[in-house]
Amino acid sequence: MSETPYDATTEPDDAGSGTSGIMVPGPLRTDVAVVGAGLTGVVTAQLLAEGGANVVVLDAGTARSTTTARSTGKLSVLQGTRLARIARHGDDVVRDYLAANFAGLGWLRRTLEDLNVPVENRDDLTVATTPEQVAGVDAVLATCARQGLAAQWEEDPPYPARTLGAVRLPGQAQVDPLRMLSALRARLRSRGVAVHDGARVRQVRRLRTGVALRTTRGTVLADRVVLATGVPPGREGGLFLRLEAGRSLLTTWEVPDRVSLPPGFAETMSITAGSPVRSLRMADGLLMVGGEGFVVGRERDPARRLAVLDEWARVHLPVKAPRHAWAAQDYTSDTGLPLVGPAVPGDERVLVATGYAKWGLTNAAAAGLALAGRILGDPVAWGPTLEPWARPPAPSARTAATFGAQSTGWACAVGRPSGQRPGVARVSRICPHLGGVVRWNDQEQSWDCPVHGSRFGPDGTLLEGPATEGLARR
Repeated sequence: MSETPYDATTEPDDAGSGTSGIMVPGPLRTDVAVVGAGLTGVVTAQLLAEGGANVVVLDAGTARSTTTARSTGKLSVLQGTRLARIARHGDDVVRDYLAANFAGLGWLRRTLEDLNVPVENRDDLTVATTPEQVAGVDAVLATCARQGLAAQWEEDPPYPARTLGAVRLPGQAQVDPLRMLSALRARLRSRGVAVHDGARVRQVRRLRTGVALRTTRGTVLADRVVLATGVPPGREGGLFLRLEAGRSLLTTWEVPDRVSLPPGFAETMSITAGSPVRSLRMADGLLMVGGEGFVVGRERDPARRLAVLDEWARVHLPVKAPRHAWAAQDYTSDTGLPLVGPAVPGDERVLVATGYAKWGLTNAAAAGLALAGRILGDPVAWGPTLEPWARPPAPSARTAATFGAQSTGWACAVGRPSGQRPGVARVSRICPHLGGVVRWNDQEQSWDCPVHGSRFGPDGTLLEGPATEGLARR
């Protein structure tokens, strides 16, 4: 591997996170390289720095482009019906998962208070809006009861549409995710930890004495590497085979007549117990509405999904004008649990954190606690439960759907790409990660891979996912 100089000049981004450091005449050397400057990465880096490690943080984009910044900002351990789904692994696993999320929530509350970042207390609701969702809500309530959580049944929850009851868990919270992330990144810089934006990792190479990272800005040599990038880049540990990439749509709305909202609505945040998923909360005077999620690259008409979400908001809520609309991407593992620990069993040089299944804030903080504790020799008690290889991979119908998407894409590859804007660069439709055939997303103006979730701009520029290169020009 060539060892080109690492460009560490200062280039602050629009969120104030910036790049720090000085020009380095050779490979950048560090104890730990943290790849990904979202919440997982910055929590891990802060804890490592506090423990005396020399840390460098690399990110392909900026604070605004992270999954953290594009999230709903909910800090909750209830998490819709997730606890009930995890319960299939046994009550001990649920206990450890809850311990991890409570640890993450507690760390965030303490740290954000110290940083003067507002954290608003909210009760969290898992709501049944159809008869099919009632069983899910009942299962959540039963799981909470077995774990001693102070959850309670609510017959008539403050929800803007017809319901069949809900589970309420007090003592949860919400936060402005970009403000939170920017404050944490600023604290890192103030403590001498360099956060290098615009450094995409192209290759992770294990050496006898550590790890070499080939990035778009040079080579980084580290004793240990933490991959906190949503999905590990490339084919690291084969974990991409165990993850499904999903996109969720979010919108915000003006609500001029708040008295028309159900009494108590503004003091809660909520999500439905199944399809159609609707995630609601008030944020800085605006109403946030999320839902209509889909697997990356497998939705033929994302614009229709957004129109459905908008129509639902207009019918059920006293909204006026829409203010924002965006999408966020996250990954769900084959076991339904986060994957936090060694990418390859027994090899402590490369650690990963992924599979938060759209509940990434408390899980991200928990992952940071687990990873830093592991590196510093002070492991958390619940950490082994979340390790990637703590239980065998669990192939499912999702796995079969992934292979089906790949073969179907190849069968249709000779067809003309539909929806692509005229005049843009002609690019190959073959994803460089593992040969999937990308599909044009007219809503977001991107090429999306239905196999493992990589996304590319109209000109083929890599946006996100396990791919490490853009689409080839034709």
